[in-house]
Amino acid sequence: MSADFELIERDGMGRICTLRTPHGPVETPTVLPVINPNRKLITAHEMRKDFGAQMVITNSYIIARDPRLREIAASSGVHGLLEFDGPVMTDSGTFQSYVYGNLGIDANEIVALQRAFGSDVSTVLDIFSEPDFSREKAEEAVRITTDRASTALRLDGGRGIIACTVQGSLYPDLRERAARELSALGADYMAVGGIVPLMERGMYPELVDVVMASKKGMNPACPVHLFGAGHPLIFPIAALMGCDIFDSASYAKYAQDDRLIFPDRTVHLSELEYNPCLCPVCSDHTLKEIKSADRTERTGILARHNLHIIFSEIRLVKQAIREQRLWELAENRARSNPSLFDSYISLLTHYDFLERFEPISRKSGVSVVDGVSLSRPSIRRFSYRLDAMRAGTGRDMLLVGGTKPYFSHLDFSLKSGDEDIVARTPFGLMPITLTETYPFAQSSYSLNAVPEPRVLEYLSKFGYGSFRSVEGKWRRGGNTVPAFAYIDLIRKVCEYQFGAGLSASLLSGKIEFTHSNSTGKLRMVLRDGKQILFFRTGEGLFSLKFEGARLIHSATQPPAMRVVCSDDAADFVSSGKSLFCKFVKEADACIRPGDECIVVDGMDRLLACGRAAMNREEMLAFRKGVAVDVREHPSSA
Repeated sequence: MSADFELIERDGMGRICTLRTPHGPVETPTVLPVINPNRKLITAHEMRKDFGAQMVITNSYIIARDPRLREIAASSGVHGLLEFDGPVMTDSGTFQSYVYGNLGIDANEIVALQRAFGSDVSTVLDIFSEPDFSREKAEEAVRITTDRASTALRLDGGRGIIACTVQGSLYPDLRERAARELSALGADYMAVGGIVPLMERGMYPELVDVVMASKKGMNPACPVHLFGAGHPLIFPIAALMGCDIFDSASYAKYAQDDRLIFPDRTVHLSELEYNPCLCPVCSDHTLKEIKSADRTERTGILARHNLHIIFSEIRLVKQAIREQRLWELAENRARSNPSLFDSYISLLTHYDFLERFEPISRKSGVSVVDGVSLSRPSIRRFSYRLDAMRAGTGRDMLLVGGTKPYFSHLDFSLKSGDEDIVARTPFGLMPITLTETYPFAQSSYSLNAVPEPRVLEYLSKFGYGSFRSVEGKWRRGGNTVPAFAYIDLIRKVCEYQFGAGLSASLLSGKIEFTHSNSTGKLRMVLRDGKQILFFRTGEGLFSLKFEGARLIHSATQPPAMRVVCSDDAADFVSSGKSLFCKFVKEADACIRPGDECIVVDGMDRLLACGRAAMNREEMLAFRKGVAVDVREHPSSA
């Protein structure tokens, strides 16, 4: 079987997925503990029972070169050798080749042996590219690795899952090219290799650039394995870049060197005066007992501590994805290490790629600490869209001060004539009608997060005429928002969310609205007496009603906001069922996760509307999972 990979939850490029293997499903992100079949410091059974390991990894080269291990693996399989009934991945010996030199391994033979041993995921023998490789040497490593992957995939014929590794040293274009070539060959389990030296030297910014370059060339529906990244320090930012699987031999290597892993660092046992860890192992042993234990017992204790920390951190990452606060976790972890913080800054420079995977809104708000926090893709996108809306306005401006919620509490009698009301906010100067919209309204921030906005520069940049500034009168409760303010909010949010052209098409008739009598929050928007939009108060954004979808469909030509459904699923979708990835034929390139979209068939007949769960690349790449969560269909209109 080839890799069967399904997206379940997401936070930007970070994702929770299910990888199905012959020995059961694996939920990612996950860590594969490395088990040396000659030295089982912790058995595979203990890995699962005591630590929750779903899958383990062992080395096929070590098995192949030891007659006893090879005989057991040949007769009982690698699962019998490890006494483990869950999924097992085998490595090819690439790292041993990197450390010890040419080991005389035949690339085709080692892959065939892995398949013969019954490995759930086999690995191609790639050429490890080191950080100091010349371009010529790195290109040769990529060429050989790609040729070997091509042969392995052809000989396997799709019967198993084969991990193909992206190499290319520190050359981003080589990394991206290698990933594209492997994807074109049909590789459906991708790995990023050559990163161990970067981890060992603390070259985290280079590691980020290597991973991001590789991701840009990968099929987005492939599981991504970050080979050798076994320290929890790197998990949050790696998950943020879309890495799904990690492997760790560090739990044992560090234990043998009397080192303890913590989420943000590694500490030698001799340096500890107090043990801050409350994992089961550390709770059962005092620090004095650990230090006085004999070598073998101490190594076992420390290895178990290290594994508890590793698995605890991967669960923390998964919970952050579930809550859609992975950016906050990655930023907080990065601030614990200067080089890691530099890598976070490096990640932010990849805005154009990251933004394509950024949801239009999140379950959780945004915590803004300083200008670095304001550089997250979702906030930058918000600012860019605002700038496009405000350019060349030519209107007068009323500048007000105050606190959240600005729109709900402002006394609109302050407005005179055709003024735009703009509020001073920690995000800068912002139209009062967009202060309900994600991410601004859902943010918490330090008062020192950003410098005071320069009003005169703002006026000049956006072409405002005169302006006047007032501190404003702020209501406390009651619904006294005038109708013109609601209408202005509707138009501004539509323009921000759908663009100026679609906003004009939606709102060209007689516009009416309903709102909550208790909170004053907008609810339903009607055009010519028909419901077209529903206001999601938690996000300050609109959901399309089916009549609104009709207006967009009739006013625009493909591919605007469209997802094209295959004809064999058209009846299914038009009855209100979600559109699954395998039935997507095409999609608009500007669709982002969480965007409102319309679903059409191959003849551009409107079938439904709903929220996109993925962007275009993902919809077309994944074979399982929901592409569009359908909400409205003809019979619901």
